Amino acid sequence: LINQKKKMESDLSQLQTEVEEAVQECRNAEEKAKKAITDA
Repeated sequence: LINQKKKMESDLSQLQTEVEEAVQECRNAEEKAKKAITDA
């Protein structure tokens, strides 16, 4: 049971990292879009 809990916790932290990276990419895309609009 303890091993399962540890595995779930590590899976969860990995998911959180992936979500944070996705959010960061989203923000970068927004910044690029804003710059493109400003330049146009």
